[in-house]
Amino acid sequence: MERPLRTAVLGCGARGRAYAEYSLAHPDAFELAAVADPALRGDAFPCGVKASWEEALSLPDPLDAVIIALPDRLHRDACMAALDRGCHVLLEKPVGRTWSECVEIRDAQKKSGRLVLAGYVLRYSPYYRKLRALTASGAIGDLTSIHHLVAISYDKAAHAFCRGSWGREADGTGTLVQKCSHDFDLIDWWTGSRKCLKVSSFGSLVHWRPENRPAGAAAMCADCPPAVRKACPFDAQALYVGSERLRYHFADGSDEAMRAVASSAPYGRCVYACGNDNVDHQVAVMEYEGGLTATLEMESFSKRRARKTVFYGTKGEIEADGETIVLKPFLGPDETFRPGVCGKHGGGDDRMMESFLRFARKATPARAARIFEGMLESLRMAFLAEESRKTGKTVRCGGGGAA
Repeated sequence: MERPLRTAVLGCGARGRAYAEYSLAHPDAFELAAVADPALRGDAFPCGVKASWEEALSLPDPLDAVIIALPDRLHRDACMAALDRGCHVLLEKPVGRTWSECVEIRDAQKKSGRLVLAGYVLRYSPYYRKLRALTASGAIGDLTSIHHLVAISYDKAAHAFCRGSWGREADGTGTLVQKCSHDFDLIDWWTGSRKCLKVSSFGSLVHWRPENRPAGAAAMCADCPPAVRKACPFDAQALYVGSERLRYHFADGSDEAMRAVASSAPYGRCVYACGNDNVDHQVAVMEYEGGLTATLEMESFSKRRARKTVFYGTKGEIEADGETIVLKPFLGPDETFRPGVCGKHGGGDDRMMESFLRFARKATPARAARIFEGMLESLRMAFLAEESRKTGKTVRCGGGGAA
């Protein structure tokens, strides 16, 4: 029997906690050797908690693998250090804040020969794997277009991309790159081996701006007049205390902890006074070899948090709402599928960790390089879309990458 991989988890927010908890629940596969997060108590995990990722990677004991769930700005440096130590890496998306950072990591991965698996967890879930199987089977003939909507939801978007860590592009990446790396990966997966030829993108920050601040609104929601708060769907008290939808982001999701969150910076701030500059909606349109087109739409202002996809083909169409898949062939009856989903990200988290373990044990340097190169291509599309949005030009996808 093979020994478990000695693993360090760097960053223990919502994603890092999921990885650390999986490691603890599967001691035959992973030995949790270190956790690093300055916000955690030292006894939060049996292995203890280090105050910095550098300290965790400096442990004298050997490490086989490193899981990086740090803020985006730290991804490159932590990944380069882990590779330099000879570790396999599971790297949360996005891989880097810029295309040049991604290229640096790619070069380091090739030099090390170790595995770098990007955290594109959705492709591991039964729901998305069923979509992939249906489109690849020819059930709707040749694909002509893909329409994919990412509805972030008004509360999640206000939390993450206004008040939170990704409100300002300079502190991380653009909203499309940060949120929709998953979705560019899915579209790349669904289109198979076809190359993307051109990308156009449009988007802006429409609503969370100072000029849209309600009359009488205070800098902190707790200081707002009751009438103003009651009329505001983004009131921090309502989002963090009155609802449980955002509590998974916090290690302590108790009512008491949420009251503290809602009454203090950064999450208690008025959404119109956060100094954020990232877009609140964006669309990217891509043209592939053979005339296939794909549209990826990201929208903050939805009530439901969901991904909806429609595939059009020469023999039918597929409609998928995040839970149910309906195959609609032109000839024959419709078929409905409800792939079993359980666990985080529809069961994708566990399957991704299983794949990471398998690849880390068996991937050759050549295969590790192919895996990472394939995952980087979809991220390149996201950076090209950002280039298009900022320049107002359609970007051709040939050449070495985004500017």
